[in-house]
Amino acid sequence: MYFDAVRSFREKFHVEPEVVSFAPGRVNLIGEHTDYNDGFVFPAAIDRGVWVAMSRCDGSSELWSEEAGGPVRFTSDSLTPGSVTGWGAYPAGVAWSLSDAGTVPDVRAVVLSDLPTGSGLSSSAAIELAFACSWNSLEGFGIPPQELALKCQRAENGFVGMACGVMDQTASALGRRGHALLLDTRSLETDYRPLPEGVSIVVCHTGKSRELAGSKYNERRAECTEAARLLGIPSLREATPNLLAENSQSLPGVILRRALHVVTENQRCLEFAKALGSGDLRHLGDLMSESQMNLRNNYEVSCIELDSMVEAAVRSEGCIGARMTGAGFGGACVALVRTGSVPAFLSDTEARYRAEVPGFEPSFLVTEAADGARTVTDLTFRQEFLGNSGQTISKPPSDMERD
Repeated sequence: MYFDAVRSFREKFHVEPEVVSFAPGRVNLIGEHTDYNDGFVFPAAIDRGVWVAMSRCDGSSELWSEEAGGPVRFTSDSLTPGSVTGWGAYPAGVAWSLSDAGTVPDVRAVVLSDLPTGSGLSSSAAIELAFACSWNSLEGFGIPPQELALKCQRAENGFVGMACGVMDQTASALGRRGHALLLDTRSLETDYRPLPEGVSIVVCHTGKSRELAGSKYNERRAECTEAARLLGIPSLREATPNLLAENSQSLPGVILRRALHVVTENQRCLEFAKALGSGDLRHLGDLMSESQMNLRNNYEVSCIELDSMVEAAVRSEGCIGARMTGAGFGGACVALVRTGSVPAFLSDTEARYRAEVPGFEPSFLVTEAADGARTVTDLTFRQEFLGNSGQTISKPPSDMERD
């Protein structure tokens, strides 16, 4: 898509782009709704994402998206939270957040994506990181990847108005090919863990889209903050099973259930890392199942479609484990599948899901762990992307399968 981004920029603005950047989406293997509680998460950047071709310009910025349209216009030195809405709020928020590093120039930019929106693969973080990399390269700010991720999180929190944690941006910024990333969101310490050989990552989309801003995501975050306040601790990272047991009678039922998920999910993340190290695939699957159960029953962010897709996946040939991924309320689940069984898995899972949930069109993305956000040249594109492309299998074809 590098050449597509360059060609689209030329057609739109009749000049060459000064910089082209790519930022991957991410799939979270385990550790859901723990990042804004200072907990542990275990994402992997994937080989699909967002491309941005960009050049400086005189006058206001002008942004176009091949998928979402345009133009989006703003002046980078006069941005305030809420002044830009829709998809343009994400790049505008990045410009706003980067302003403390220096003057952020107004730009012309074209955005292309082969990452489906509303599926739990963090298209929002990918567009933020793609623009952040472009401005960082264009102006020579020299901001390292982890700090760039924090600035993008600030953009989403302070400008867009979504109270997300730092997981999505960090995974997009720091991804490593063939590895998942154990991230301590309190200390920001990272630990790369190689994924098992002969195991594929399959994203199983339910066909039910979600709008995160319209979901109960912020409500869940507020409930966790209230749980920490009632327990007298800075965040649920400090909570333990014993502490919850001791306070089970004094905490409102909903608050206790939210805290139970977070505390046990942190434990599952650490156990997941050990299971990866020992190659215990059965335990990996058990941990994913436990995570799904808690997300459904205690955190209440799953739905019939997600539950049905997870159940269809775990019953299909070659599946090691499956769980919903992303914020929930629709979207997709992630499955670890033995590579040799992927075709049978896709066929089995689709048939089971369609029988259980008629009226929705499932689609499947077979992907792999990939490197994080960076600027891309003609040469690096040929070396990195053309030689290491993922495979999409979708039945029937959908927006999850784009060239």
